[in-house]
Amino acid sequence: MSGTAAVLGVGCAIALAWGWRQRSLLRASERDAADVLARREAMQRSLDHLAEGVALLGRDGEVLFANPAAIALLDAPPDALEDALPLERFTRPGQITDLVAGTPTDETVRRVLELGRPGGLPDLVVQVTLAPAGVGRRLLVLQDLRSDAALERRRRNFVANASHELKTPIAALIGLLDLMEDLPAAAHADLLARSQRNARALANMAEDLLQLARAEDPDWRLRPERIPAADAVSAVVEDLRPRAEAKGLRLHVDAAARGELLADRSALQTVVRNLVANAINYTDAGAVEVAVADEEFGVSITVRDTGAGIDPAILPQIFERFFRGDPAHGRASGSTGLGLAIVRNLLSRMGGRISVQSRPGEGSVFRVELPATPASPRPGAGLAEFR
Repeated sequence: MSGTAAVLGVGCAIALAWGWRQRSLLRASERDAADVLARREAMQRSLDHLAEGVALLGRDGEVLFANPAAIALLDAPPDALEDALPLERFTRPGQITDLVAGTPTDETVRRVLELGRPGGLPDLVVQVTLAPAGVGRRLLVLQDLRSDAALERRRRNFVANASHELKTPIAALIGLLDLMEDLPAAAHADLLARSQRNARALANMAEDLLQLARAEDPDWRLRPERIPAADAVSAVVEDLRPRAEAKGLRLHVDAAARGELLADRSALQTVVRNLVANAINYTDAGAVEVAVADEEFGVSITVRDTGAGIDPAILPQIFERFFRGDPAHGRASGSTGLGLAIVRNLLSRMGGRISVQSRPGEGSVFRVELPATPASPRPGAGLAEFR
């Protein structure tokens, strides 16, 4: 009996050890499976938030996986991932399927493709990368280049516009100086005065270009300080008073506000200077009125003129760079067409916003809302409202 009991005891011990071992292996397998699932879900979430489109293609070119960006860029049907659709059914643009079909499975290629209707402008410009991703699988990565292309177009347009704006006073200045050599001395005073006006136009353009570059520079930082808003605005108005009086305009400022702003003094005064100077430039008779008022959110600054007003058709364009509603009048008055673009960009940095109310023959009203601190920007900061 003792021998039998010993054998049974050994057998039970072996069975218990084997069972414990199996349970340990099962728990380890479950932990590994959970870990793999967690990593897979983390990877899925990461891919879901990528701006680039990512798609995994199977051996026969079917789409095994695609993140939301790839589905959008490839114009896939809503139920595209319910079945492993062939790529030609997954996406509309044939250039993608042609690239995949024409590339050996063991090669990596990168192409920029313009996707759209034949003979028309491209609806989409993408950089496509196709690379091996294991046995019989390939990875398709799509980068939307539309924003880059739009940025490059804006850069080219800006350079072209700036060159054109600088060319006009430069050509006039060269012509006037050349005339001095040919005309009698009696005409030199007039030629010199006209040359000086063009030189000032060049200086104004250079200054405004520098201000706009600074306002649009993401690395440029404001230097906030406590500023009595009324005092800062009044100082700008007084600087511009001789210009208004030279045109016979009344320039009035109501600076009853007592509030202070945590703001960059230079940026604030640049905003006010551009708005008041614009009002003077485009008003031939009457008055320009500037008001500074305390508000619950901070301070409002209103610039009202009795000028010709702005046509509603062009009102949304007035904050574009180099835009002038009346180019001849604008150049004659010394306007560079950059003032309101500078205003909009600075207000965006300062957390402020602007509204415009204007009708032909009724003058214009520009109202700026500035928060007491940039940490509490106004809703829609940097945007313009038209009324």
